[in-house]
Amino acid sequence: PALALNAETLAHYGANRLRVVRQVRYSLANENAIDLVLFLNGIPVATVELKTDFTQSITDAIDQYRYDRDPKPKGSASEPLLSFPSGALVHFAVSNSEVHMATHLKGLATVFLPFNKGNGTGAGNPPNLQGHRTAYLWEEIWARDSWLEILGRYMVPQRDTKKQITRVLFPRYHQLDATRKLQAAVLADGPGAKYLIQHSAGSGKTNSIAWSAHFLADLHDGEHRKIFDTVLVVSDRSVIDSQLQDAIFAFERTTGVVATIKGESASKSDELAKALEGGKKIVVCTIQTFPFALQAVRELAATKGKRFAVIADEAHSSQTGEAAAKLKEVLSAEEIASLGDGGEVSAEDILAAQMAARASDAGITYVAFTATPKGKTMELFGRRPRPDEPASDTNKPEAFHVYSMRQAIEEGFILDVLKNYTPYRLAFRLAS
Repeated sequence: PALALNAETLAHYGANRLRVVRQVRYSLANENAIDLVLFLNGIPVATVELKTDFTQSITDAIDQYRYDRDPKPKGSASEPLLSFPSGALVHFAVSNSEVHMATHLKGLATVFLPFNKGNGTGAGNPPNLQGHRTAYLWEEIWARDSWLEILGRYMVPQRDTKKQITRVLFPRYHQLDATRKLQAAVLADGPGAKYLIQHSAGSGKTNSIAWSAHFLADLHDGEHRKIFDTVLVVSDRSVIDSQLQDAIFAFERTTGVVATIKGESASKSDELAKALEGGKKIVVCTIQTFPFALQAVRELAATKGKRFAVIADEAHSSQTGEAAAKLKEVLSAEEIASLGDGGEVSAEDILAAQMAARASDAGITYVAFTATPKGKTMELFGRRPRPDEPASDTNKPEAFHVYSMRQAIEEGFILDVLKNYTPYRLAFRLAS
């Protein structure tokens, strides 16, 4: 549990029973057997198909689900274990070297996503001197507390307008790793630190931000005190903003703990001040409101001792308005000129500019999510491998957590634009 104060809650948590059953025959229509089924209190929550790289591959495990594990076989009743959304919550295809997972079996249309740690900056898993490359799955992910946390706090159903479940969200490995490491670091560092999460396009950043906000809002220290009074989330891409709000509302199962600043009943600044002073667990605002929000958060931290986490998406906005005005107050002439040349203002820019202009804020933790951090962002948010030594060529600031563009490309989440790169000179010759 997020807070281990209630003895009854702890007793219920301890009473959970996890079981693994091998070679489970699940169908009345055939003799098919699934290699492993994971149970929670007698309810199947995950299925696993295992392959050894000596004779088969991860593709064979995926194909077995697609071709031989049909949740609705022709001429037969639906298979309860494989049906969506009433059956197992997630299905793992596992080999010695890779793990993939799916939450909705649909025959040939089933989509499996990689659940790999990454190998260097690329896809796959690193060598494991102690065993299989995929040993982290059963040694870490399926460990009791880890698995119960994933099932109870990470997995979220997504519903349509008719409240029907259309999708179940299961974290990819880098999302799980980043959010868990962020929580551990915040507990160790206390309020006031800075973290740079460098996750490429295609990383599922919206859900990573929502999970981070959800967990930081519930985070308690060793003496059961809340770490943060409020978590402020900043984004300004209309589609992403809507997705972000929906994701955060889905994770927060209790109503009234999330406030979205829309300016419908009052001015945005008044609405924001009320939400922050009223102790809302999570406040979502746009980049236009962000400069005021940052000022309000700093004042409350300085005068009332409140503690905040500020999570900034790298969303970009136009170079006009209050956000741009605030930014230009602390920009150099060269940086202002680059804005005038068609550049955009981002939450990353505002945070970097405001932080460069003043001393660090006690009681305010900053978390910046970006795919391509600028030099100033890396300088302010990055962490040197040897923090006690000055920055140098061998001690440069690094991101707190990285999901690289190369890994996203190799895993098929984004395209490699360089493969279709054509120089102007060649394009002109071809055209003529």
